Amino acid sequence: MKILLTLLLLIPSLSLGLTFKNGKQEGSYKGLGWPTIEKHDLDSGKEWSQSIDTKFSRLGESSHKFEFRALDCKGFDCGRGDFKGSFGRTEAYINTKESGENWYAWSFFIDNSQLTYSSTSQKEIDNHLIQFGQMKLANENKVFSHCSEKGSENVFILQYKKRYKGLAISRTHCTKKTVVETDETAVLIPENILFNQWHDIVVHANWGNKGFLKFYINGDLKYIEEGFITNIFSYKGKSYGPSFRYGIYQNNAPKSFNGKITAWYDGIARARKCSEKNFSKMLNELGYSCDSLVDKDNQVIKPSFHEY
Repeated sequence: MKILLTLLLLIPSLSLGLTFKNGKQEGSYKGLGWPTIEKHDLDSGKEWSQSIDTKFSRLGESSHKFEFRALDCKGFDCGRGDFKGSFGRTEAYINTKESGENWYAWSFFIDNSQLTYSSTSQKEIDNHLIQFGQMKLANENKVFSHCSEKGSENVFILQYKKRYKGLAISRTHCTKKTVVETDETAVLIPENILFNQWHDIVVHANWGNKGFLKFYINGDLKYIEEGFITNIFSYKGKSYGPSFRYGIYQNNAPKSFNGKITAWYDGIARARKCSEKNFSKMLNELGYSCDSLVDKDNQVIKPSFHEY
């Protein structure tokens, strides 16, 4: 045991985000500027679902690895869709209530080499939706009853469908009077470069009725909204704002899906200002700076919305 503790002190990459109990390693990834990152209650809970990978990472220390296999599910998810396993997830969440102006960052790597199907039905493959991160509100539907019918608690979802031809952002939100969604699917990372390489996401957000939402992909401004971003509300005397979830979430898979998806996340960070020491230092390690986060190709997506 003394030898193990000595090694952990000498080799920081092994100790980052790892805890030990009864001599066995337990997974717990540590984010920058975030409180404890926890497994979602509906995580499928397989031995392969979540782990800490000390051999593969974006920043050279460790990463949070997720592996989702066909038919993986737990609890409520297993009862959704046309068959058990149509819906499922391996997911982590950070139980916060974000408010005001903030900066966020994370990197991800998706291995799609075993995203396979027993059938070649293009329609089935095109409609298989997989999510790779979202900001979500809690209790919004209980405060604004008209929101519940549309399931509009999601602030944004990063999701992939074959027919999207890349990683797209979904923005459906509920105002105090109605529910609105974007007129078209906005693709942030095209499919030809999405898989099997690291991507860095930086989000600058000002949550509220009069705010903004900016997505920088690999250092380039790709998406911007101004105006209504989220509701500001309280429930049972507590204020609520969006919280961050990430991992692999499967929505309405076809029975022909017989493979698996693997994803790694690293550099999960949060700060009030981009200039905060640890946040800006991490950006520098990724090859960026606060000043270098700009529109580099004059192709910024500015979505329009319509009522349901």
